[in-house]
Amino acid sequence: MTPNGVNSGAWLAFAELAGPALLAMLVIGLAAGILQTATQVRESSIPFVLKLGGLAVLTTAAGSLMMGGVEHYATRLFNAIPGLLHG
Repeated sequence: MTPNGVNSGAWLAFAELAGPALLAMLVIGLAAGILQTATQVRESSIPFVLKLGGLAVLTTAAGSLMMGGVEHYATRLFNAIPGLLHG
């Protein structure tokens, strides 16, 4: 275990960064699939464009909040470097 639990914070920072994007892509993909099944439109570019737009909206609206976890983890990591070097 590294000082201050830095190692375990990496998973939390990853979850804060990737979690909202993955959840948004799941919801958009599921909705697009249901819509395509109901209308029998089999165009593969529709879900791609919807997911791309959803990701753009998500990063615009909540990108700074998502990066906050990464910033906090990086700060803890840099502050732990002296403890790692001096034993």
